[in-house]
Amino acid sequence: MKAIKWQVSPDGQNKWLLFLLVVIIQLGTLAYIGWRWHNIGVDGIPYQWQCVPRLEVSSFGTDYIRVVFPEDTTKWLDQSQPEAGQIVYVYISRDAKGVMEIEGASASKPSVGGDYMNATVVSFQNGTVQFRVGFDRYRIAPEKSDGIYDINAGDNVIASVRMKKGEGVIEGIYVNGVPLEASSSGAAMDAARKTAVSGNPGNTPLDKKHIVESGMVPPKEE
Repeated sequence: MKAIKWQVSPDGQNKWLLFLLVVIIQLGTLAYIGWRWHNIGVDGIPYQWQCVPRLEVSSFGTDYIRVVFPEDTTKWLDQSQPEAGQIVYVYISRDAKGVMEIEGASASKPSVGGDYMNATVVSFQNGTVQFRVGFDRYRIAPEKSDGIYDINAGDNVIASVRMKKGEGVIEGIYVNGVPLEASSSGAAMDAARKTAVSGNPGNTPLDKKHIVESGMVPPKEE
């Protein structure tokens, strides 16, 4: 019996090399994003910024919070006008409580020692620029996300943000000082289970009043 010889054509080798290169680049990109997020979370300057959370579903079916920052306009500090889509730098500082204060935007970074956010111009009119920042998503476990439906229009909703060299990450969303995850029915269910195990059922209401305005978040998909 003759031995069967298996050969790889040059074209086949190139395809495998290209595939391997794409995989390496993708893994490297994910590793860099993870490292950058961790680095900003450790070394970044903490800020508190008022926000409006919206529950959305990505194309992969993973729930996440779309974080809208109402304070998205500021004065333009330069003589030349910005264009829509242009990358600019929003100058920021903190008050005594760590709340973010926006001081203006420019096409140039602030002087040494000044903190800023990288942002994209949405529009410009009469010396005022509207901008959008890149850190507008907050990942959350699907079973802990329904607390967003209990947010009232009068609640104080704050995003805990870390900033470093213009880049930011959202560490948490707090409603009247309470983490969003702690107000979900999933969190209530966990508390009920723990209480049941301890032998003291107590009062653990799991029914929630949906008092959020319909315009704040889209209806949750069944």
